[in-house]
Amino acid sequence: MQNRFSIGEMSKLMNIPVKTLRYYDEIGLFKPHEVNRHTGYRYYSTEQFEQLDIIKYLRLLGVPLSEIRAHFTHRRVEYFLHLLQRQEASINEKIHELEMTRRKFGSRIKELQEALSGTRIEVPEIRFFSERQVLRVQESVQSGPSLEMSVRKLEKLIGARQSPIFIGKVGLTVSEENMLQGNFLEYSSVFILVEDSSDETEFAVTVPAGEYACLLFQGLHGNSPRHYRALLEFISRQGFTIAGEALERAIVDEFISQDNQRFLTEIQIPVRPA
Repeated sequence: MQNRFSIGEMSKLMNIPVKTLRYYDEIGLFKPHEVNRHTGYRYYSTEQFEQLDIIKYLRLLGVPLSEIRAHFTHRRVEYFLHLLQRQEASINEKIHELEMTRRKFGSRIKELQEALSGTRIEVPEIRFFSERQVLRVQESVQSGPSLEMSVRKLEKLIGARQSPIFIGKVGLTVSEENMLQGNFLEYSSVFILVEDSSDETEFAVTVPAGEYACLLFQGLHGNSPRHYRALLEFISRQGFTIAGEALERAIVDEFISQDNQRFLTEIQIPVRPA
């Protein structure tokens, strides 16, 4: 039986590119059994098949080449077990991260589907919200460049190790004082809703659980004052009074729709019985 295989034959037998075999040789991970000193041709033997199988198996698991090479240097079962355990922990961490991302996408998809159904648009309502966490930059904020600079400050506050700003979760607050004075375009902070505990930092602030008067409206953001006034009238008619600062969040803006009539903003004002 043949026990001498060229690099091309080895490539076909083991279903691995010739380029990869050459690279494995270069880094000292998987060297040919024999190299013709006159032609430089590489030859492999059947005794090497299992070693290449192990390399392919570990690569499939995502184990770095450097760690695979270290395993073949040590060739100890304890080291091999530790290698697998480390990779298992890494995979579990990636699964956790993907689950968090999936939940964020799911939340955003559900919110957009609900918003686009139109059933809640321009319909004021009282809704109960559980306690929420936000990360915020407390400062006077105007729309436009001032807002964008505040968002960048917020990103820096969160830090590189945290999740990036997630589309649709950035919002603004209007103080109770400004609402009572009719200054609905005077913002006191910019915030991002925390969707997962791993996004929290020491800068996280709690938004209390409770009842909120809510209103979704379509159109340009500059039209928000009349919607605030409509919501305040609704609060009064329902026998409630303002119980804190308003939360305002753009759900659909110019970066999602070029039709400004489909822009969508939600206002939430905490309330308590008058």
